[in-house]
Amino acid sequence: MAEYLSHQHAVNSIRLIYEHQGFQLVDSVPGSHVEKELGVDTRDTPLAALYAFVDEYVVLLRCQSIYFLSSDHKNNPSAMIFYRLSIRQLRTLTSIRVLCSYGLDANARLQLRLFYETAQLWVRFRIDQDILIDYTACTTPEAANKFWHRYLSKDKTERYLRQQMKEGGLSWIGGMEDQINDLKQKLSLVAHPTLIADYHETLADWNGQPEASVITKPLNSSYFTLSKAIFVTAMPFSIFPEPPYNLGSISLRKGDAGWNPIPHPTESWEDYNQRLRNMFPSLFLMAIRFFEEFDKADIG
Repeated sequence: MAEYLSHQHAVNSIRLIYEHQGFQLVDSVPGSHVEKELGVDTRDTPLAALYAFVDEYVVLLRCQSIYFLSSDHKNNPSAMIFYRLSIRQLRTLTSIRVLCSYGLDANARLQLRLFYETAQLWVRFRIDQDILIDYTACTTPEAANKFWHRYLSKDKTERYLRQQMKEGGLSWIGGMEDQINDLKQKLSLVAHPTLIADYHETLADWNGQPEASVITKPLNSSYFTLSKAIFVTAMPFSIFPEPPYNLGSISLRKGDAGWNPIPHPTESWEDYNQRLRNMFPSLFLMAIRFFEEFDKADIG
């Protein structure tokens, strides 16, 4: 297996990125426990390297949820919005990972569609305070539906972000426009019933053991799903210059019993979490090198 396609090379690369941010890893990378928790060994599959990156993002989203939970919610009510978004993304990314592990790629792509819409909202919340007010008011199904039609249907938020990137002095890290265009084109095939989607689902089922089970081994077609999940996870953390959250968080790093799930010598709670946020675009930029090698190997 080529170097950039191996699970071990992905893990080694991830470790180097943590070390570059000053984290002190003693043993395995933080994401290694995700595979153990889910109970599906993907380390020897053709897409093993991508599973390693996804697992790392699952851990980092959990860390971000703790940061938002530590905020002063009385004076910064938007902190709860970001906490809930981080939990939503954490659970959706995990479901994508699990579905791909069992060869249910088309189902994972349906989750990827939701994952992308939520990431768009997260990005917009960081640069548009007005939408936060409307989102907080969505306490009924009718209000939630109205919000979706106002802000998300017909690519409204996507167009808004593109305009802000053009006029507001902001930019994406890592050529995300190309990723977005590719994502939209291919996700449209599973948004509604299509002959192409039905064909691929039937082919995947046929290559499994349809007479004995309803699931199959991980599919090479999950290359698209996993690579785009990696990209989408990084989106809310890949705006430059980065808008501040300003949530007035309460430090959980005081004393010997301070929260330090990924060891780092800094005593500053804000610095610690900023370094964790820096991991999102750094992992994505590293993953691009793996994407290029997968493309050369024509996997997926």
